[in-house]
Amino acid sequence: MRVEVLAPNYMTAPPELPGFQVRNAVTRQLQSVNINDQQGGTTYAGVRFEFAIYPQEPGTYAVGGQKVTVHYAAEPPATRDAELALPRMEFAALIPDGAAALRPFVAATKLTVEQTVQRSSEQLKSGDAVTRTVTIKADGTPAMLLPPQSFAAVDGLALYPAQPSLEDHTDGRTDALTSTRVDSATYMLQRPGDYVLPAIDVSWWNIGSGRIERVHLDAITLQVAANPNLPVAATANQRARRDWDGIIDFMWDHWLLAAIAVIALGAAAWFAPRMARAMAARYRQRREAYLRSEAWSFEQFRSAARRGDVKAAYFALLDWLQRFAPVAPDHNLESLKAGARDAALDQEIGSIERQLFAPDRNTGNWSLAQLLRRVSAARMTLQRQAAQTETARPLPQRLNPVSDLAAPDRRFRLPAR
Repeated sequence: MRVEVLAPNYMTAPPELPGFQVRNAVTRQLQSVNINDQQGGTTYAGVRFEFAIYPQEPGTYAVGGQKVTVHYAAEPPATRDAELALPRMEFAALIPDGAAALRPFVAATKLTVEQTVQRSSEQLKSGDAVTRTVTIKADGTPAMLLPPQSFAAVDGLALYPAQPSLEDHTDGRTDALTSTRVDSATYMLQRPGDYVLPAIDVSWWNIGSGRIERVHLDAITLQVAANPNLPVAATANQRARRDWDGIIDFMWDHWLLAAIAVIALGAAAWFAPRMARAMAARYRQRREAYLRSEAWSFEQFRSAARRGDVKAAYFALLDWLQRFAPVAPDHNLESLKAGARDAALDQEIGSIERQLFAPDRNTGNWSLAQLLRRVSAARMTLQRQAAQTETARPLPQRLNPVSDLAAPDRRFRLPAR
């Protein structure tokens, strides 16, 4: 998207542009270039701004309702300020037919994937650790749009995923974007044996060739030996066996009590299935209702904020607004800010949007904890206002209407009830 701003004579300050944030899209500012022009004998000076917008879902997008403020000196030394409405711009995003099977859809001009394995020792033993790292590098797409990698859990190994690392680099001369995403996880080796960390395949759409390409990372085999310095597992097995022998001896000594217990368990097993099915059905209904509720959606936002995951918290916040009745009918951030009327909340929302979408992500001492506190306060305020409004609503006039049956001038006899 290109925006050219021109003013008579010269500008006294850089134009003030909006952030051009679009829902379900990532906006990145590119280079700006000084320009000039002549029209009707008047010299104009200005700046050309360029923005790259990356849609995250197929559909129609629009950039509208935006304004730019210009400070200029048409007749120096007098200065003027002008606020101009920018024309509405629309575009459509689609997934090519050949890439319909990609989940998720990732498009780039170039993409490479590599993995590294770091072992705590050459000869692995129980108690050692292995760290698997997958690094994705791409040209032409932001790091936040690169596919996250999930590491498979393996029985006998304890899995500890790390927070992903995202990095964007822009060439100062060409605006070419290079991005990197690093995912890693550490496996703690709990038991001796032979293990396999599954292979990883990454599929992506090559914009240049117009086809799907795949990158394959080989599976990793691990041979884990017993650790003589960790006798805990053997001791635990022996203790479990001794406990089981003690239980058998107790049953032989108290056979009558054991028989009564078996009969009671059999009766419970006879009547339990119907009760269990009813309880399971009720639990599923309540669980499904909770997963569709505003409270569950807000809990997802709170969890993402406490984890420090900026992207997940932002989109969880947008999803929660779709279920938050007090911001109807728009259910967006503007409705939340308008209803809360909290300058601190406006500032926190602006900070997270700059953190995600602005080229300069310096937001001072901003943190997700501050945003969570302001949103939580706004939620409580708006819910309380909605409850007061509902309580103060007058009863309908026809709730207990005065009966028309006693009217003396009724012309027809009422039907029998």
